[in-house]
Amino acid sequence: MAAFSLKGGRMKIDFLPLRDDTHGEYCLYCHAETVEWIVVDGRKRCTCGSCGREAERAVVVDPRISWWTDSDGEYWHESAGVFVRDPRGRFLFFQRTAFPYRLTVPAGHVERGEDPQRAAARELWEEVGIRDAHGELRLIADEHLKGDTCRRGSDAHRWHAYLLDVDDHRAAGGELTVNEEGEAPLWLTLDQALASRPTFAVERIIDRYSDRLQHAVGRTSGEGL
Repeated sequence: MAAFSLKGGRMKIDFLPLRDDTHGEYCLYCHAETVEWIVVDGRKRCTCGSCGREAERAVVVDPRISWWTDSDGEYWHESAGVFVRDPRGRFLFFQRTAFPYRLTVPAGHVERGEDPQRAAARELWEEVGIRDAHGELRLIADEHLKGDTCRRGSDAHRWHAYLLDVDDHRAAGGELTVNEEGEAPLWLTLDQALASRPTFAVERIIDRYSDRLQHAVGRTSGEGL
């Protein structure tokens, strides 16, 4: 049984017992482990078989992904994302159809024991169909972001943000697809993206690292920030 609560706008979660192999999907309201995922008006949501309530997300504990609780009981996840830049200085975004329902870049959770750069390359392939980008990624930011919510119930993420430059063929859509958690891919400037309601993490990375995103050239992620 998991016990958790929202305190001060953050997810506080304690597991009994706390084990790396714990797996469960818990209702935000009644805490029952009876969550079923559904699609409503094109958006992924969940419903609880015990209390019958519907929610945008649940508390998901998955041993395959990198997660931990800090000294205050905050439930943390680790994520990696890629800002894909075209020759005109625009970036690839799409609308999420899973919570949070906002504009985002290709991104996802880092698996337990996975190198964040490899996780970012995997997410690129899984989410937008860009293959074999691992060696081309440049690290832009490594941030601990409280307030970054996800459909798996965490309100805090360690975010690894990378930059990938693509040629006109890729930018024209030669390899681009969007998976089941997204739709409506488009190329925007950073200012246009900020005006279009991006996710918390994407907004913070743009606010803090726009100069690096727009002007970084010729570095690989192994050379540091």
